[in-house]
Amino acid sequence: MRQRQQKIVDYVRTVGIVSVSKLAEMFGVSPFTIRRDIDYLSQGRLLAKVKGGAQRIETPSQFSEARLVNRMQINLAQKEKIARKAVEFIHAGDTIFLDGSSTIACLARTIAQVCRNITVVTNSVLISLELSEASDIRLIGLGGIFDRDTFSFVGFDADLPAESFYVDKAFFSCAGFVPDQGTYENAAFNRNIKLLVAQRAAKVFLLMDSGKFGKRALTRVLDTNMIHSIITDKIEDPKIMEEIKASKTNLVLADRTENTLADKPTSKTPQCKDTHIHWPAMVATSQLSDQSYTGSFFRTA
Repeated sequence: MRQRQQKIVDYVRTVGIVSVSKLAEMFGVSPFTIRRDIDYLSQGRLLAKVKGGAQRIETPSQFSEARLVNRMQINLAQKEKIARKAVEFIHAGDTIFLDGSSTIACLARTIAQVCRNITVVTNSVLISLELSEASDIRLIGLGGIFDRDTFSFVGFDADLPAESFYVDKAFFSCAGFVPDQGTYENAAFNRNIKLLVAQRAAKVFLLMDSGKFGKRALTRVLDTNMIHSIITDKIEDPKIMEEIKASKTNLVLADRTENTLADKPTSKTPQCKDTHIHWPAMVATSQLSDQSYTGSFFRTA
């Protein structure tokens, strides 16, 4: 084992999880070299290879917690930036849907800090925990079968109530997005709920970091024409940019002050102001409350 590889193992065991880009910066080598090191070390069971990085080998009792940490930490800076931009489009009185992705969990954290008098519908345990202490945000959970991979409730029992909700705005993320096709997911069980909600939402927002453009996963979910706006950190491929423009889907770049979005955020909602977020530990308990709620309730068919 090379000295650099031993240092990678030691560092991963200390921090728990780390991205390829972070390791490449630390050791002054290319991401390709780091990925090759991770492949070698994972084969020897010295660490676990995960999407975009590596994490320490966990005992079974630590496994669920590690999955959460993994989802939250990969591309965290981009997720926070995207969340801060997305919250500008949420206003008092809105009824919104949040899916169970790590990007939307970051949005939920932002919402809990700066938004008031809104209704949030979700099928995600993770989202529910993030909003559990926001007493003036009405939280509605969809039941169903608990999916341990996504920490969400899915299946027929969750699909039925999803058919009854007509939300103002739905916020989704995805595993991949191809502009002339749509969104892709690895969690097939979540497909129906996202489709049902998107079909009944006044507006659909897709939040994702730039690394997901042009990628496909197990199942295709939303057609591009179902998406009102895409919020991302940046787009480096000019072809992707042109394809999004051709689809007539609004594009919001979190790094820019001006974007192509026709329905720009307004300054009429001081409750949802911009703020910087530092990701704290997960909320340990859920305290759902309807106190101090004065906004509109969800609409049913």
